[in-house]
Parts: sequence; C-alpha cells; structure tokens
Amino acid sequence: MSNTQFPYNRESSIPLEWLNKSSVGVLLLDRELKCIESTPYASELIWTRLTLNTTEQLPEDFKLELSKQLNNLSPQRNEYSTYLLLPTLDDKELLLKVEINRPNTQHEGSPYLFLTIRNASKNAHLAKELKVFRNAVENTGSAVLITDNRGDIEYANQSFSDITGYSFNEIKGKKPSFLGSGETPKSTYQHLWSTLFDHQKWSGTLLNKRKNGTVYWSLQNISPIPDELGNITNFVSVSEDISQIKEHDQQMEKMAYFDPLTDLGNRRNFKRTLQQYLDVPEEKQTGLNALLLLDLDHFKQINDTMGHEAGDALLNTIANRLNFCLQNKTAVFRLGGDEFTIILQNFEKRELIVDRVNEILNLLAQPIQIGVHEVMITVSIGITLIGVDSHDASDLLRNADLAMYYSKKAGRNTFSFYKKHMGDVAKRTLSIEHDLRNALSNKQLRLNYQPQIDAHDGRITAIEALLRWNHPIDGEISPVDFIPHAEETGLIIPIGRWVLLKACKDAQQLQLSGLPAIKVCINLSARQFDDPTLIEHIKDALDQSGLDAKWLELEITESMLMRDFKRAIDTLNRIKEMGISLAIDDFGTGYSSLSHLKKMPVDLLKIDRSFLHDIPQDNDNMAITSTIIAMTKQLGLGVVAEGVETQDQILFLQKNNCVTMQGFLISRPVSFEQFSKEYGSNQYFQPCFLKQREYVN
Repeated sequence: MSNTQFPYNRESSIPLEWLNKSSVGVLLLDRELKCIESTPYASELIWTRLTLNTTEQLPEDFKLELSKQLNNLSPQRNEYSTYLLLPTLDDKELLLKVEINRPNTQHEGSPYLFLTIRNASKNAHLAKELKVFRNAVENTGSAVLITDNRGDIEYANQSFSDITGYSFNEIKGKKPSFLGSGETPKSTYQHLWSTLFDHQKWSGTLLNKRKNGTVYWSLQNISPIPDELGNITNFVSVSEDISQIKEHDQQMEKMAYFDPLTDLGNRRNFKRTLQQYLDVPEEKQTGLNALLLLDLDHFKQINDTMGHEAGDALLNTIANRLNFCLQNKTAVFRLGGDEFTIILQNFEKRELIVDRVNEILNLLAQPIQIGVHEVMITVSIGITLIGVDSHDASDLLRNADLAMYYSKKAGRNTFSFYKKHMGDVAKRTLSIEHDLRNALSNKQLRLNYQPQIDAHDGRITAIEALLRWNHPIDGEISPVDFIPHAEETGLIIPIGRWVLLKACKDAQQLQLSGLPAIKVCINLSARQFDDPTLIEHIKDALDQSGLDAKWLELEITESMLMRDFKRAIDTLNRIKEMGISLAIDDFGTGYSSLSHLKKMPVDLLKIDRSFLHDIPQDNDNMAITSTIIAMTKQLGLGVVAEGVETQDQILFLQKNNCVTMQGFLISRPVSFEQFSKEYGSNQYFQPCFLKQREYVN
C-alpha cells in the first residue's frame, strides 16, 4: 500500500484533513495485523524510520512488540495504552506511546484495531535512559507499582512481589485496594486521591496487608504521570516496607512516654496530656477537670523491710487498681517512685469528684497479697482543679503537691483540695529549709537540757539534750517546725553529729567541774539511725569529748526499730557493746509487740506524755500507764515518765513504783549555762511540789 493519505471515514466525524496533518499518527489494522490505512505521521514512525515504504505489512519489530501487548485486551477491556521501544537505522532508539482501541462493532471491511501513535522520545538518549531506568526499577529494593489512569495495575517489579507475596500475574489488571488492611483511616485515602487528581505527588504511610494476611507499614510515594497534553495517563507508586522502623519508633515512643514497670504514662506523657487539656478552648469545655497527685503512705518502709521486688509488685498492683477503678473519663500516670497522677475530666460538680476520690481511697486501702505477706497500704491525695486554680501545667502540679502535703499532715489516707493559703505555707517551708542549711554554720542552733529526777529524794539522775533554733529574723522556731524538714532534706545527719558531740562535751564539762556525773540523753532520728556511719560518729563524739560511754544514753522510737527489725537489732547490739545505755522513747505510741520488746537490747522505756494526760481523771490512761510500768518491771527494764506536770501525776507514778520522772513540773528545758549553775548549787529538787506552785502561779 503506497498511499499514505487517510481516506477511511466510515462512521467518523473527524475531518480527514485534520487527521492527515496531525502530529498524532493513526493506524488501522485488520485481524491479521495488516495495515488498512495510516496517516503520514504514523507511516513516518513505523516504516520511514527503517527507510521502508508504507505497505500493508508491518515491520517485524513493530509487529512483534505490538503482539505482546494485545494480551491486555479482553471482552471487558477494549482499550489499552503502552510504550514500545523500537530501533532506528542509525543505532538509536525510538520510544513510541501507542494507544490501542478495538472497536465494539466488527463487520466486513471495518478495522480490527485502531491505533494512535505518538513519538514519546525527544531523542534516542531519552530512550536509552528509559532502558536504564527499567533495569534500575527491576533491581531496586523499593516496591514499584504502575497503574493506568483508572488505577488498574499494569506493572509491578520483583521487590513488590517480595514484600507483598503477590506475583505480577496475580494482580495484573486489578486495583491496588486489595492491599488494604482495613486499619488505615478512610480520610487518608480520600486525601491521597484528591492530591493525585490535583496533579500533585502524595507521600505518606499506609498500613497494608500481605498475601499471607500479615500487616506491614508502607512508606508510599505516589506520582501522577501526564502526557504531553497534560492528561493523567498513569500513576507510579514507589514504596518501602518500614515495619521494623515503625516498631523501633513505637518502642522508642514507649520508652519515652511510658513507665517500664507499670506501663502507665510517665512524667513526660503526663505533662503532654495535661497541656492538651489546657489547650482546649473554654467554650468547648464541659464540666470540671481535676488533677490528682497520689503519694503512697510509708512506701519506703515496704521497700526497706520486704525488698525492692516486693515494692515493685506493690506498685504494679496499685497501677492495676487505679486502671480498674478509673476506666472512664480518666488518664493515669506514674511520675516516679511512689507518686501517681490522675486526670479526671468532665465532672458535673465537685461532689462527684469527691465521690470518685473516696472510691480510690477505699479500693487502694484493701489488703494486697505479696508472696506470703498481706500488706496494707494507703495513699495521700492532693487535688487541684484544672483551669480553675491555674491554667499553667507547672502551677497545677505544684498545687496538687501542696494539697497532698496537707493530706499527709492531716494523718494520711485522705485527700485535700488545693487552697491559695497553701502557697504561703509552702513558701514558709522553703524559707525554713533554706535558712536551716546555714543555721549550723552560723551558730544559730543550741542545746537546752531538761533534767530527770528520782521522785523519792529529788536527785537529778540524767539530763535530756533538746535542740533549739534561734532564727536571726523570726526568733525561736519550734522543733516541731524544723526537725521534720531537717529529716526530709538529710540535714539531720550533720546536725545530729553536732548535737552528739556538743551534748557529750557538756556532760563531760559537768564532771570536769567536779560535779556528780549524770547521764546525758540524746534522741536519734530515723535518718540518723539508718546512717551507715552512725557507729563511727558515736565513737568520734566520745573520743573527742572524753566522756565515758556509760554516761551516754541514746533514745530511739519503736517505729524506727520496726522498719527493719533484724538490722535495727544488729545496730543496737553494736551500740550496746560500746557500753552506751539505750532507751525506747515515746513508748506505747508505736506498734512493737511484747515478743519484739524481749529481743531488743534496751535498758529502759520512756512512757509517752500522752498517757499521763488527764491522770487521774482518765481511767484508760491510768490503766495503760500502770500496765507499761508493771511490764517493764517484769522485763527488768527501767522506766521514765515524760510530761509530768501535776502533783496528782507524781502521786500516781509513785504509787505504781515509777520514780524516774521528767516534765515541766520539775523543770523546763534550760540552757547549759543555766543548768550547770543550778546543778552546781544543788543536785536535788526538793520539795518537788514547790516547783508545781511556782509553775501554776
């Protein structure tokens, strides 16, 4: 066929002149792939590139490549678009874009195939690059998927098959939606397609599903491919399996935002969540939101007596109970140690918050089984209202901490709402702690002494050293106000060493003055008793002062001994071996048993002043006090009654054979100078009742 004009016009509305002059080649083929007609530009691309005349026979290379693509046509699909790479005589390559159409109406003389052909390569160099690109795509580690403009898959490389488990033949002609896991939000796909149809590249992550049913995270980059007229012809997806990276990120997220012991959110998570609540506009907030700070009562005692494994088990149980109790409207966090926070949201009124907090207290107060032990634990809770007390996260946590501190002071196992005056108290506390650090070096601390007497004759038998603080601005600060802070901050250790040495020196000074030797009694705090260098410092105080150990008496409380009884007994025995006397102070207020008492290497008990209160009017106190006195006699221990303030109390104690007494009726605590002066002139207080009359008047 030599005529390259395009006369065929059956049922066509396209002007023949336009087709013949078009830069798009048109080719009509019969069933045997023989050319029926072709436009000049089609002839140029198919035959002229090989210097052949246009005939009904297609060049073999074109016919071979075209035949491979006809398999993409089916009864349901009459159109297909592809690219053919053909050689030229000058050893270059020509890239053709061929759109194949099989008309639905077939009759004798009509074309079997209708082809439009475009030169898709500007030059041979682009064709070579495409060949290189094909090799790169086949060998890349990324999954490459190409679809037509309807989303039907036309190509998938081997990496796609390796990642998904699907071969190309299994997915050819299908839409990629079969990869969906059902866990990616629909909004993600809506954004994906709107971006692509807007001729923009889309990048993101999708949770896809493999052929075997397992899911994987895919990092996708999908681009629309337009033709020279700007119409989208294909979509190309390049993706990576980032499941391991995602898993690592999730692990890092968990490490960064979750407590490894309890799986609760940690401090960082808490701050982020609290800030999210604060960022909600007021007009969108409904109800009250509250921040709760929980601190376990006496948790250190569990750790010290039962070990850290038991402590961890306890914390896990607490976390589980909080999650169980607070499933709705709640976020639970562990800040660290034995501190937890809870965010309650959308409560209609304050009373409902109180009800929920009481539920928490009751649940946590239930016995906990740890191994063979049944443990009782309580919590102290501080509450602050989010957005009411403050809009600042740091201030809210501080408020809750202040309120929790008030709960501790109120007896523990309770809750307190934040009030503004708590901040003033906190400032006062911080001021005390700050000034206390300088009190020792600035010689603001001193010791006062209160004598103990034998009520038979009024003879002074011992003196108790009592710490006092004369603040340069605030004046005398009560030990009740500063001793707890010294204990909490650890300042009690250096202060305690100073007290020990000073008291020993004062007692020795009395003897060096030629006065009868008497014992000096010194209280040890819990922090001091736990200090591993305690024995060393006791020895140093005795060595530096020259005081014989038999004139030193150390006082401890029952609760200090019961925290770690075995270790406490070992420490007491080491002190006892030095020749020092030991006394249990405030006896009756702790929780030691008679069996424990028998094992303690102590010399005497000091009856707490609370049991002498209202004697002889209070029959219960009389019964308790007489029982303690009788018990000590049976155990061969000495006994001292503290807080003696009335003649009736002395008569009661004498009647029950308790003759060693201490209290305001006998003498208030006085300075060492005053005591040594009075003791030098008289080592007896007689009659004791005169002191009572002086005190009352």
